[in-house]
Amino acid sequence: MSVVRTVAQVRADAERFGRSGECEMGEHSLCHPQDVYASGTPFPGERPVLSLRCACVCHNAPRPEGR
Repeated sequence: MSVVRTVAQVRADAERFGRSGECEMGEHSLCHPQDVYASGTPFPGERPVLSLRCACVCHNAPRPEGR
């Protein structure tokens, strides 16, 4: 049996457990580490221009300051 939650319930649960809305809904692929390269695909030795890292406690990352 699946439980249907409202958007407000998902947001409240995410805040309570220190997770993103994506993590709370089980869509972890949206918040896993992502690297962005200027060329679109990395060349050997090329470093990412931007790295996005999830701060959700369910990924064992430290919580943002002030939270």
